[in-house]
Amino acid sequence: MAKRLTWKEYDYTVQIGPGNSWIYRPLINIEISARIGDMNVPLKGLIDSGTDGTLIDASVADKLHIDSSTCKKVKLGGIGSTEGFLSNVELTVPDFSMRMDVPVVFAHKLPMEALLGQRHFFQRFKIRFEKDKNKFYLASL
Repeated sequence: MAKRLTWKEYDYTVQIGPGNSWIYRPLINIEISARIGDMNVPLKGLIDSGTDGTLIDASVADKLHIDSSTCKKVKLGGIGSTEGFLSNVELTVPDFSMRMDVPVVFAHKLPMEALLGQRHFFQRFKIRFEKDKNKFYLASL
């Protein structure tokens, strides 16, 4: 028998975009920590089907006392390219009481605090977008 999903409803977050236009984005609250039981840093994460993994702004690594010089360097592609560094963090989705240990690429000048992509996030959540209603829905798998 298939697991029955429990959906949580969210409103899109309105932000100012290019040319002072309004942009509606699927943002959720997340928390990350460098180690289990360590300090959690609250962030807004953009649910981004165009991103492969999990990306977090490099300024957050400083708050977590992650030393980038000890981390593996990686190149990011997509629209343009940049460099980042890889570190494992504990990512928590408070609305679901879900914690996951995930590899994260920290990079400078991301468009958001965090990008939640196909690996890790989409593997653990079913996502339904209803942009015409300014709503999106999450259910943990």
